[in-house]
Amino acid sequence: MRKRGRVISTLLFAGLLCCPAAWSQDEPPAMVKGQSGATLATPVDRVMCAEDGIAVDGYDLISYREPGGPVAGNPDYSADHAGFTYLFSSAENLTTFVGDPERYVPSYHGFCAVTLALGRVVCPDSTNFVIQGDRLFLFEVTGFTNGRTLWNTDPATFRGKADRNFDSLTIQ
Repeated sequence: MRKRGRVISTLLFAGLLCCPAAWSQDEPPAMVKGQSGATLATPVDRVMCAEDGIAVDGYDLISYREPGGPVAGNPDYSADHAGFTYLFSSAENLTTFVGDPERYVPSYHGFCAVTLALGRVVCPDSTNFVIQGDRLFLFEVTGFTNGRTLWNTDPATFRGKADRNFDSLTIQ
């Protein structure tokens, strides 16, 4: 009986954290463990997640849309776009990117999409992603919380909030 009570309590708590219908706009759920980053009111360095100016941890943006992707890029195949340097695994992928870079760059300058929707600017795990429509979204993983899993509970609501919050950022 005691074990059943703990399971029910845990499920109720998880529901409050993960289900958008369970939280108000004034009190969004938080990525509980290991949350860091800046609040929306803090000016944000646009390349804070691009170590040494290399975006998406050096992964080939084209490969996110291919089976088995993403794969690591090669510094021999690089392109600069909008203040970021992107690496590609082949000359063909580099050419594809240069032909239509806006189609391939990650949303929100590569910040974690779900934490942005929840009111914080956090660097993601560049291998934790989803492509919806034609947009690439990246997500943080912290301990037992996967931003992509949370996002997938209500992607339209999270996308709308992330879009609005990104538009309100002061980006340096």
